[in-house]
Amino acid sequence: MRLIISIASPCCVAALFWISFVACVDAPFPDTPPVARVVTSWDPLECGPPHRVVVELEDEAGVMIAASAPCALGVITLDAPHFGIYRGRIYAWMLEEPQIRSITPVRLAVDEPVVRWLVATPR
Repeated sequence: MRLIISIASPCCVAALFWISFVACVDAPFPDTPPVARVVTSWDPLECGPPHRVVVELEDEAGVMIAASAPCALGVITLDAPHFGIYRGRIYAWMLEEPQIRSITPVRLAVDEPVVRWLVATPR
């Protein structure tokens, strides 16, 4: 009986170790990282009264990326899932006002890992 326990014990411990190790390794993969980063900037000194700036871009397949930031910040960074042509709009928005203003339609070619894009200040 002791011989069976002496032989089976290390095998059971090894099996439990590898089962727990496989459980840790078998975690789902995170989403794919973005291929490109679009850094949209404007002159924050021309902002005027406090408001937010919104950048909305959509690729040819209909995948939309969007972000907003206070105008006084002067920059918005978007993560693009792939290279290509993006169309969209940039506009100013205030919480107190129900409608958006200063809408500018845009077209952007994302063909590098980091695209720096200088736009007119939305007011």
